[in-house]
Order: sequence, then C-alpha cells, then structure tokens
Amino acid sequence: MSESEKMASKSMTSKGTKYGYYVIVALALGLAIWGSLQILESFKKKPEPIEVKTAPENMLVISQEQGKEVKFGPVTSIDFQEIRGAVGTIDFDKYHTTDVYSPYQGRINKFLVKAGEDVKKGQVLFTVLAPDIAQASATLLSTSGILQQANETLKRANVLYETKSISLKELEQNIADQQSAEANFIAAKKSMALFGFSNKEIESVIEHRKIDIELKVKSPMKGRVITRSAAPGQLVQPGNAPAPVTVSDINHLWMVAQVPESEAPFYKVGQSVKVKVQAYPDKDFPASILYVADSVDPNTRRMTLYAQIPDEEHVLKPQMLASFQIEITQPAAYPAVPAQALVRESDGTRTVWVTNDGITFQRRAVKIGMTQSDRVQIVDGLKVGEVIAMNKALFLSNLYTLTH
Repeated sequence: MSESEKMASKSMTSKGTKYGYYVIVALALGLAIWGSLQILESFKKKPEPIEVKTAPENMLVISQEQGKEVKFGPVTSIDFQEIRGAVGTIDFDKYHTTDVYSPYQGRINKFLVKAGEDVKKGQVLFTVLAPDIAQASATLLSTSGILQQANETLKRANVLYETKSISLKELEQNIADQQSAEANFIAAKKSMALFGFSNKEIESVIEHRKIDIELKVKSPMKGRVITRSAAPGQLVQPGNAPAPVTVSDINHLWMVAQVPESEAPFYKVGQSVKVKVQAYPDKDFPASILYVADSVDPNTRRMTLYAQIPDEEHVLKPQMLASFQIEITQPAAYPAVPAQALVRESDGTRTVWVTNDGITFQRRAVKIGMTQSDRVQIVDGLKVGEVIAMNKALFLSNLYTLTH
C-alpha cells in the first residue's frame, strides 16, 4: 500500500471512532431524561394506603425469635399461710421477778447470797441492823408480860366473884384489862412478823427474853439472784432503788416486742409463737403470747407484746435480740406464680400473660395475695394448670403497648 493510501485509511478509522463516541453519549442522555420523567410521574401519583394488621384487645402475637426469650409453663399450687413477725428482746418474767428491799431503815450486817445463786422461798438473803427491831422486840416482851399478869389477875377475880368477895363491876373490869392486854400482845406479834420474824422466832424471843436488832430479809420466792447491788455496812431504806437483791424465776423468760398498730387485729393472748435468737440461729423456741397492750404508744404508734418462753435449760439470756413469727391463719392451697410473671399496670392492677404455644399471649388481670417461697399468691383470675409466661412479662406488656 502506498503512502497516500495509508493516510486515507487512518483518516477513515479516526472518523469512525468519533462517531461511535457521540452515539454512546446520546444514548446516555436519552436514558437519563427518560428516568427523570418517570420519577416525576411517580411523585404525581397518590401512594396507596398500607393495611396495618393489629391483634385483638389484650392479645399479643410475637415472633419465633422473640418467643425463644420467653419461658412459659403451667401454674402450680402451694400452701400459703399468713405469718406475722417482729423483732424484740429477751427479758426476765416480770410476773416472777421481784426486787427485795429491807422493810425498815438500817445498815446491812451480812450478805448470805451471791449473784447467780439459786435460792428457795423463805431463804435469808441478807441481814440488816435496824433500831426499830429493838423497839418492836421490847414492845413484844412488855405486852407479853402484861398479858401474863392480866391472865393471872382474871383467874383470881373469877374465884373471888364466885365467893362473892368482889362485885360484878370489878370482875368486868378485870375481863376488859385482860382483853386489852391480849390485843396489845397480838399487835406486837404482828409487828415482829412484819420485820420478817417467823412464829417460831417470835416465841423464841418471848421465851429467852431477848431483844434482837438484826433483821433477816428473806426471799419471797424460789428463783435465782440475778442482781446484788449492796454490800455489808451500806445504809438501806425501804423502796430506795436499786434494791439490794433481785430474785427471778429464770425457768420462764419473756420476749418483749413492739408491733405496728396496723397489725393489732392479728395478735391475741394464747397464740403460739416461734422465737429465734442470733446465738442459736437453727433453733426455734416455742412461746405463747401472754399479754397484748390495751393502748398504743402515741409517739411510736406501736403496741407492746409479751410472750412467755419456757427455758428449763437456761440457754437464753435477758436482753438478747430476738425475732418471732406468729401463725395468723392455717395453711391453704392457692395458685402461685413467680414475681417475674406479674406486671403492675398504670392503674395499679396486676396482670399475667396466658399462652398455649409461647407465641400467642392473652393479657389477664389477677388479684394477688402474699408472697411466700419466692412465689406470689393468686387469689383470683388464674387457675392451677393454666400456662403463662414465667418471665419477660414486662417485656410483653411494653410490646403490647407499642403495637396497640
């Protein structure tokens, strides 16, 4: 091929390439214009309404994935029993605890017992040197002598009256003197008894003509000396606290508790009580309510309970912290659900979600009672055997709110 032919061929190829490029550009512009026109037409058309399907009221349908998170099972039955409890303290039995004072002023001469010692009724606890005893002993001896003299005078008067040696008036005067002397003697013996002298001791004073100034203070009951607050040589007075000795029957103790006034109807004398103390956490101490206060403390709005606890082994100590439980009702079977199965609605009602397949749920209002063993008592609205969502109840409730 000649040089002129080569040049002509290159010129034809370059023109063809340029023509193809222009055709492609034209086609692209045409497609762009057509697409724009289609978009404009779509904006002019009204959108068709989308139908939203909702479940009936109180019904909820969840997906299979959501259902995997929800545990469901049948409602079971357990025995529910209303039990009330409170915290209190162990204390001495106030009905069998007494402070022993000297009945008269004086100084303690001897102490015959120690704290913690068991004593018998009538046992001498301590003695007091009391000047009043000397006066009482002197009065006893004086009235005893006067009575003896009056008795002898009356005997002679009776003999003289029978022989008409004295008048009736003189006999009657002797009778009156004897009766007065006898009354004074009886009063003197009573005074000595008030000092704690027994009849045998009083007769000993009269027989031996002995004036004693030592007063024997005896225990008025059987029990244990729980406190000793005095020593020999100390001046004591009647009723001047603290008492030299306090005696208590420690075979029976009290638990003293303060309960809210709102629980007043639940407590009655004679109810059985189970008492626990921290020292023996695994042991229940049986007791019974002995006293329920007739009034409420105006400051704390609480009332006092006393429960008597037998303690023959003497393991409890007064002032120990204690807790107690009282059975208010007898055990009764009710449907029971876990707390996670319940939802508290905005109006205060409680609801559960009932299901048969774990996908479709129905919301149902229930009435609840007490909580026991991590289960909530269902009083009304649910039967034993019905299948409910055991957890995720709040999630189901929120999902229901969003879809209705």
